[in-house]
Amino acid sequence: MLTRIITAVVALCLLVPILLFAPAWAVASLFALLGAVAIYEFFSCVGFKKEVWLLVISILSLTLSIGCSIANVELIVEYAFEDWFKYLAMLPSFLQAVTVLAFILAAVIRYKQLPVDRLVMLFGLFWYTKIGFSALSGLAMEGGYLQEVVGATIPLWIALCIPWVADTLAYFSGFFFGKKKLCPEISPKKTVEGAIGGVAGTGVTAVLVFGFAKSWEIVPLLVVFFGAMILAVVSIYGDLFASVVKRHFGVKDYGKLFPGHGGIMDRFDSTIPVAITLQVLLLIPYVEKLI
Repeated sequence: MLTRIITAVVALCLLVPILLFAPAWAVASLFALLGAVAIYEFFSCVGFKKEVWLLVISILSLTLSIGCSIANVELIVEYAFEDWFKYLAMLPSFLQAVTVLAFILAAVIRYKQLPVDRLVMLFGLFWYTKIGFSALSGLAMEGGYLQEVVGATIPLWIALCIPWVADTLAYFSGFFFGKKKLCPEISPKKTVEGAIGGVAGTGVTAVLVFGFAKSWEIVPLLVVFFGAMILAVVSIYGDLFASVVKRHFGVKDYGKLFPGHGGIMDRFDSTIPVAITLQVLLLIPYVEKLI
């Protein structure tokens, strides 16, 4: 427990200043780096980390795609009509095609060494990781060149804080009131009472935060309450999904990067689906105006 607390404190001391003071493109680049580590963890989990060529292509596909997205946001106003910029804009699609072809090639030429069921699952996990960390990077760049404040945007703070609040409140709710197991075969420690406490508590916490900031003039507190609870539910399912994958492959943690906590995917398992959901919600004009 002491190791977990020390690791959490150190991680927060490093992450919070970056989110507060680093330029948006630097925050987005950080998520590209974390996404690359997450892909390596999935390759290791599935048992394919020795397939270096496929791992390298997957990592390059994620990092370069996010890098191109960052460049598009930063440079589109000044260089939108330049020929080289048009090729830059097409690069993510090219990388996606290369990655798909790489997995097809691996399935054919390595069919005796790579079980096809694991390869297909890894293909899905790769896209899950890529979409998730691209969403986090996109939330960091929300507003692009018009963004007057450097560092993390409000949507990114929401994506990062909702899972943490929900998980913390669910832990204490389950500790004091937990009786009925939520998904005993997937996560034995989670309880129905803990999940209810985490979801409801997240809604109340969001209302208190937005109310303290006097944001009710912009965002109706009822919308904040139910919106936060929906994202809390999404975060719980993200956590359970990551646990399903670990149990399927018989691993305890995805990595050892954070002593006492595991790897990147052990820390971002519930954040990724929240970020994806937020990016979808931001496509709705009403929600975009609220955030």
